[in-house]
Amino acid sequence: MLRSAVQAARISVGDLWLHYFSIGGTVGEYEVEAYLQGLLSLPVLQRDLLAMAANELIKAMPRPHAPYSDELANSAKDSQDPAGKDECLGPVRLDPKDPE
Repeated sequence: MLRSAVQAARISVGDLWLHYFSIGGTVGEYEVEAYLQGLLSLPVLQRDLLAMAANELIKAMPRPHAPYSDELANSAKDSQDPAGKDECLGPVRLDPKDPE
């Protein structure tokens, strides 16, 4: 199940191992990879640390969400007038021969 979660989240074995190691995991990256492949058994504490590392990495990933109407309205306002005020750059001349 850990392997499925890591694959679904597109977390590399190296990233998983680094986070696992940073929170106190003691087995090497090759052992973690072998465990994920079902080739090696790990002690309960190490399995739990791997699960914790995976869950923390998954939780930290940005996820898309469906915006609410007020988010769309605020986004449209910001893109039209990011400074919060309209700036006038002066008259626009369509004919270069026309002075005004």
